[in-house]
Amino acid sequence: MFRTLRFRSTLWHTLIFAMMALIIFAIAYRAAASQLMAALSADIEDTAVEFSDLYQSGGISGLREEVASESLSHDSGHFFARYFNAAGEAVLVNRPASWLAPLPLPALHGADKQWFDIVVNAESDSARILSVRTGDGGWIQVGVSLQGYYTQLQQIIRLFGWSLIFVVIAGVLTGWWQVRHVLAGVDQVRRTAMEIGQGDLDRRLVLDGHGQELVELADVFNTMLGRIQHLLGEMRDVSDHIAHDLRTPVARIRGIAESTLMQQNSAAGGKEEALAVIVEESDRLSAMINTMLEIAQTDSGVALLESAPVDIAALLREAHDLFLPVAEDADIDMIVESGAAPILLTGDAVRLQRMIANLLDNAIKFTPPGGRITCSAGMTNDGVELLISDTGIGISTTALPHLFERFYRGDNSRSKPGNGLGLSYARSIARAHGGEIRIASNPGQGSVVTVTLPA
Repeated sequence: MFRTLRFRSTLWHTLIFAMMALIIFAIAYRAAASQLMAALSADIEDTAVEFSDLYQSGGISGLREEVASESLSHDSGHFFARYFNAAGEAVLVNRPASWLAPLPLPALHGADKQWFDIVVNAESDSARILSVRTGDGGWIQVGVSLQGYYTQLQQIIRLFGWSLIFVVIAGVLTGWWQVRHVLAGVDQVRRTAMEIGQGDLDRRLVLDGHGQELVELADVFNTMLGRIQHLLGEMRDVSDHIAHDLRTPVARIRGIAESTLMQQNSAAGGKEEALAVIVEESDRLSAMINTMLEIAQTDSGVALLESAPVDIAALLREAHDLFLPVAEDADIDMIVESGAAPILLTGDAVRLQRMIANLLDNAIKFTPPGGRITCSAGMTNDGVELLISDTGIGISTTALPHLFERFYRGDNSRSKPGNGLGLSYARSIARAHGGEIRIASNPGQGSVVTVTLPA
């Protein structure tokens, strides 16, 4: 329990609540103590000034009566009054019995009003005394015990103690409720993750009403889950295709090897031919496996692409020169319409070159003799655009949506050599560079492949 985020968050919430309450109390306590002392001092001063005026008008007898009355109203054990004449003789003294300590005398040549804070007995009781000079040169002293002042402060502290207990309880309850409400979304994420871990990949998080941060977390989680589900689906498809597409070359290799072994007296030339076929099929298998691995690594982001300036126009011209003899042998006219000016982008030159080679190989493969293939590269508002168009057999509308699927081969391509990975590889490379690839086609009229890449 003590290691849970819910407990620790509630504890921190309560501690912050309590600390804020303590700070507020300290400020309020100092303000209250200051105001109480100011009020007490003002009351002492008013009384002293009143006594001074009364002495001036009524003499010592009037002062004596007023001191006696004031002592009764203040409780005789807490009120002090004393009058010194100009000669320094104590003419009138009203002193509480518990005030046993020596009491201060005013400085005769000091200010007309002099304050004293003193301890009046061995029990450390304290008092506040004001000395006021009279008109005839005498002094009137008025003092009050601070016991009532400290009693009021203790009441304030006691009131705060109960308030602090209430604040802590309220902090625990509100903190627990807030943390419980906030972590409800996290609990839902945990439950959903457990269900997904048990194989329910169709589950999705819905955290509406839990705050923008958790909603964004749910969106990222759902996107990641969709990506995982898509990759798992692709893995299943790849496994199925591998089982299907590798069966034929493996069976052929095995058949040739068994046939050669059974023909003990076969000529050396026959054995060499068999070995050549085995090597050819092995190379085909190796190329297929390497292409599948590269597509998987590129799609998952594992493959590390080079990042360097690349002249895509130069790559297109090099690929054209490489495939031109093949096109001429097939009686296909292949031209490049890009100028000599470089068209630069940042990317992996080797992989981009292989992407272009796959697209040109496809165009030659499905363009009949007498056809035409046109290649061009140029700059657009969105970056670099690469076009490869042909006047070939075209692609049916049913096959067009599936062209980029791994191992997919349409009806028109089954009689052609290949493994159905070329376009899938081309799209992986384009997307790895932040671009996209599209194909438009009319059956019997040809196709146009458009690759867009950021500059």
